[in-house]
Amino acid sequence: MTTLEQGFKEKICNLLTELSCCHRCIVRFLGIHVLDNEKAYQNPKEYLKELLHNTENYTGPEPKRIKANVCPVCLNCYNSETLEKILESYKLVSKEYNAYNTFFFNVSFPKCLSIRAHSMYLYLVEKFPNTPFGNLYNSTDTMLEQPHRIFRSVASSILSKTLNKTFHPKSNLSLLITLAYKDDNTEVEAITNILGKKKRNKFEVSRNNIFELLKDIDEEKFKKYFPVPPIIPQEEISIEKIDLCADPIYLGGRYFKFKRNVGQTPWVIDGVSVSEHNVQDIIFDAICDTLGFDRKQMTFSASGREDLDVRMLGTGRPFYIKIENPANRNILKSQLLAIEESILKTELAAVVKLKIVYASDLNKIKTGEESKKKTYKALCKTDAPDIKQAIEKINALEALEITQATPMRVLHRRSLLPRTKTIHKMEAKETEGNLFEVEIVTQAGTYVKEFVHGDLERTCPNLCSIVGYSTDIVALDCIDINLEWP
Repeated sequence: MTTLEQGFKEKICNLLTELSCCHRCIVRFLGIHVLDNEKAYQNPKEYLKELLHNTENYTGPEPKRIKANVCPVCLNCYNSETLEKILESYKLVSKEYNAYNTFFFNVSFPKCLSIRAHSMYLYLVEKFPNTPFGNLYNSTDTMLEQPHRIFRSVASSILSKTLNKTFHPKSNLSLLITLAYKDDNTEVEAITNILGKKKRNKFEVSRNNIFELLKDIDEEKFKKYFPVPPIIPQEEISIEKIDLCADPIYLGGRYFKFKRNVGQTPWVIDGVSVSEHNVQDIIFDAICDTLGFDRKQMTFSASGREDLDVRMLGTGRPFYIKIENPANRNILKSQLLAIEESILKTELAAVVKLKIVYASDLNKIKTGEESKKKTYKALCKTDAPDIKQAIEKINALEALEITQATPMRVLHRRSLLPRTKTIHKMEAKETEGNLFEVEIVTQAGTYVKEFVHGDLERTCPNLCSIVGYSTDIVALDCIDINLEWP
């Protein structure tokens, strides 16, 4: 990295001090990056004192004392005393997150900070034209990331004390601190004047857009609308709000549905529930009762869905629950078993293999959505006079490719398209009452009911065409979804 010559450092320090810049902003304009020397920002006064004493042939006095004004660059964002004061006045309370021992945080700065920093940068370039400020300061990393890193180096210890938690960059508990400045909008409104009339109407005054504009702005045009150097503000920053949020947790398992006319999720038409019970609510109730979460925090997702009148048996259907902003993520195995037991007591559904899963695992649920195999057991009736002969025709078939137009019953929610699906295997057997049962291994996404009755020949071939007589479905169960989960 390009560095400033030692001879310039004392002059720059003294100039910035005269302009009421804080110690950390002075360190910043000397081109010191937090990642290279975090100690310089944690104790900037000592760093500057040592730096100036090490200047070649330096025989002068101690570094000049910072004037008791608000820093014109950071508005005291980097001032330890200011941060301690405003955090204390905000009375940050995190009792609901007592189970978390660590935290991480980000900050949202007033928009005018970029403009003020750019103004000071131009002033330094003007005063010291032969110094490499362009390499030290005017870069994407330094303009956007450096302010956040400086703030983090200052505020992490203060927040640790306030929250009684340890700062950790990979913590599951995060804070977003939004800093406010009374004259922020007034100071940035002139930025649109730099643009032409056409661009001005489309320009959104945001931090990123301001930065992109400042990267290529003409120096003289900037000076026309903004003071260089930036003026000393009358007030320092304040806290607008602090949002605490915990990373979501995910519970994965497989569910069973023992009764027909039980939905997978709530189904409401014109304000009326189509079914009294659904799997999602049954699982949510058990989680709320056992873990104390609010159902509004939870989202249900599954690998496909069965119809209201179809049971889910066999190995169960893979699913997961996303729990947003959990106050506690230390879920015990005994609690997971209690949830399973609670669901089983309903006699409507069951859940097995319930466990905590990771966000990186979730794509397994959707990956191969159309290629994985599903196994169904269908109880059918037929007009065939010889049911044994009909069964023989079914069992004689190998893998079968079918074409399905969008079924009539789902046209209101799915586009009208022909879809090619594979019936991998079928095995039929006779049952009582002139019925037969057929086990069908299908490609995921196959409409099994329509494959049985043909859906007015919208599915071809179908069991009607295979046995040569009208055939319909009496009852359907899904008994396996070929997916390793959880």
